[in-house]
Amino acid sequence: MKKTILALLALVLTAGMTGLVGSPAEAATAQRSSTKVGYTRVVVAPAVYDLIGSAGITPAPVQGAKAGAFKGTLAAKFPITGYRLRGLRIKHSGGLNLSAGSATITVSRFNIDLARLRVSGRVNGTVGNVGRVDLFKVRASDRRDLGAVKLTLTKTAADALNATFGVNAFAENATFGYATPKPLSRF
Repeated sequence: MKKTILALLALVLTAGMTGLVGSPAEAATAQRSSTKVGYTRVVVAPAVYDLIGSAGITPAPVQGAKAGAFKGTLAAKFPITGYRLRGLRIKHSGGLNLSAGSATITVSRFNIDLARLRVSGRVNGTVGNVGRVDLFKVRASDRRDLGAVKLTLTKTAADALNATFGVNAFAENATFGYATPKPLSRF
């Protein structure tokens, strides 16, 4: 796990020193960047993708995100809108809407917090406007072909999904997907 986090940190720091900020000295002292550079790809775990499909839940990208088929599941790309070297955070725009009939939940404006190993996002939908909450815990990937790190559900996220869709299918610490930040890639 430590190697995974260090690899992600090195990726972010290298991006900062090779183009997101002017020089290594500026990168070392930079508080944040608001430049849109790169994206983070999130791949839904195949078992979760099957569960979502069998429950009649339709995923759709919103607010500038992109999504499409990837290795038998769904991959979404969220633009990186900024980062903080101090605090180890990567900010994103875009999001995903999950809907089934009149039930809907939208998660957007994700922040990856490497210091806390959490991903937070804004949540609203049938359950109401919840605001920003921790959605995922960042863990070592067991599927490097799908992503650099594994995203497991927080209790808050699992409960919100279950309440929205009237199911008991989502659980705390269950794998939801895999993420790979690509700070120097074209969105």
